[in-house]
Amino acid sequence: MRTRAVVGVLSGVLALAALGVPGADAVTKYTDVKNIVVNGGKPVALGVSGSVSVPVSMAVSVATHGADATLYHGAWPEATDAYVNPAKTCAGRTGDYTCTMNFTFTALKTVKKNADAGTWGVYASAVGNANAEKVLPFAFNVVRAAKLTTDASPEPAKYGGTITVTGRLTRANWETGQYQGNINQQVQLQFRDSNAGAYTTVKTVTSGTDGALKATVPALASGSWRWVFAGTNTTGAATSAADDVVVK
Repeated sequence: MRTRAVVGVLSGVLALAALGVPGADAVTKYTDVKNIVVNGGKPVALGVSGSVSVPVSMAVSVATHGADATLYHGAWPEATDAYVNPAKTCAGRTGDYTCTMNFTFTALKTVKKNADAGTWGVYASAVGNANAEKVLPFAFNVVRAAKLTTDASPEPAKYGGTITVTGRLTRANWETGQYQGNINQQVQLQFRDSNAGAYTTVKTVTSGTDGALKATVPALASGSWRWVFAGTNTTGAATSAADDVVVK
């Protein structure tokens, strides 16, 4: 694994300093690799196909030989379940600077097990006149992408009658390559009046068998209905397309 070679370099530098080798002090002025941000602070959501680009930025001090990072799942470094290296590392330069790298997560390749969803960490390092390494075991989440559907009926509806809104919540299964029903999840039913600009939550429903959703509401105004799922630390958020109902 490429980044582990950096660990060896740092260990060697420390050994030189301990032995009092001339010039060792010049390369052991340790400073932090800091302000590490993965994907703009948002979870990385993966479905059952395609790839997503994940940007990572970090502040580096005087790394004349370059900076690097690895995104990983599991315990660092021996028991890592999955890891991703950048497409291109940051070249060395003098002075303080921001290192920005891009990582590619590919469905069913970068993540192969549903257990790969959840908290991921970052191992970051810089080598040069100042050396540093940092491990952030709880840096960001990788989640299974979710989908929601909505169907509101009857269309049109009679004023004072009942509107039934159904739907289904599913999420990516990285082991089968399919989307499957996501049960026992809290999902909000939201409504936007035709004359209003914002959605409001009307009910909260728990997804049932195969992710099924159902709610009944009084038909009092024409407008749009949708389902909204906030997501969890292993499953992404989702908002369904709206279904409009005219009330007469």
